[in-house]
Amino acid sequence: MNAEASWQVKARQLDRYRWRLLREHHALPGATLRFVRDALHDLLFGVRARLLLPTAGPTAEPCDILLLQGAPKVIALKRKKLLIETLRNKGYQLVESAQEEPRAVIALGLLTRPPQAVPLRYFGYAAYAEWLVAKHEPRLLLNDRNGSLFSPFLRLSLNRRGVPLVHLAHASTVESSRRLGMNDYDYYFLFGQSSLEALQARALRFGSSQAVLSGSHMIDAAYDLPPADPALRCLLILGVGPDREKEPGYQKTYALLRDWAADNPQYRVLIKAHPRSEVPYWQDAASKLENLHVLPRECGLAEALEMASLVVNIMSNAVIEAALARRPVLFVNAGEDRDIFSQEAYFGARIRTGDELASQVAAINENYPQHVRQSKAFAEYHLAHGVHGLERTCELLERLVLNNRIEGVRLCGTTEHDSFD
Repeated sequence: MNAEASWQVKARQLDRYRWRLLREHHALPGATLRFVRDALHDLLFGVRARLLLPTAGPTAEPCDILLLQGAPKVIALKRKKLLIETLRNKGYQLVESAQEEPRAVIALGLLTRPPQAVPLRYFGYAAYAEWLVAKHEPRLLLNDRNGSLFSPFLRLSLNRRGVPLVHLAHASTVESSRRLGMNDYDYYFLFGQSSLEALQARALRFGSSQAVLSGSHMIDAAYDLPPADPALRCLLILGVGPDREKEPGYQKTYALLRDWAADNPQYRVLIKAHPRSEVPYWQDAASKLENLHVLPRECGLAEALEMASLVVNIMSNAVIEAALARRPVLFVNAGEDRDIFSQEAYFGARIRTGDELASQVAAINENYPQHVRQSKAFAEYHLAHGVHGLERTCELLERLVLNNRIEGVRLCGTTEHDSFD
């Protein structure tokens, strides 16, 4: 790409990519209407950014590492607590911030003129990216938000200063979310082989990156648990997000599990809620069933797994940690969701009825070591470096802060030479 025109070229490529995203799901008329709607929204952002552009840049507050979370509310979840503490304990000045929405960017004046001309539609994105980099002057930027339209301009702004952009996956990338098509990073830190294969198989990717199997930065030795005693008779249910909990298939699955808990009082049943869910269904069930308990929010996943002898997964990334912790997994899902984690390849056919659940629980208890081995194989497929994921991720980040290159798998884009169709 011509360095003198790279920002404009990036904008044109983004238009092609966003058009193809729409055409994947909509016919020509619908895609056109949505494209025009999005263009008008972006144009309004760009016009306001251009009119309100400050005359002076921000006062620089340099740091070693800028961790850019997906939104302000994500910071409160403290998903990257271990990573932040580890890097700070190593002596690095890490600043944690959050990507702001366009309205807040305008209201707070978080804008700096880009170094090159940018089409007005993308001026707001480019000016905010330039502000972030000029404000923090990081030696390394860690990005968290999948699918962000700011990312390509962050990369351009960082790279002209010789600074890398690292996208830090906060989950496996095996789901079909359109946001995962964004691939415009210097390095893309992935959980494991399944994540890489899923990204490579995508028909639509924007940009290019070096994919690095770094493991999970949320994993440490706390998950290095010995196999449980099946006589413990404790079943842990991994809850799903609040949006999915409203869907009929998940409600049917929850009812199936509740009925099983009622029919098996000899089992202690624990609920590990999704971080964003208040689990009203399970709170109600716990008030009526003595053997069912909703774990408090301060109870971490590793602590919850230590208490369990069996784990039920419906559709949660936490199944990877459960398998890593040497807990047999039951894939229970009465809906029609695609098995994005390949659970059936390791744990057998999905469970759709109470009778099937009872049968599989009995089968696991009869040959517990075999099912522990199945969990081990599942974890190895999804998670590189096992319980050393945090350690490995920090080691790789240190090398990048010190301006050393790291090896990865080239993950190319699919949109650069496409035309509108």
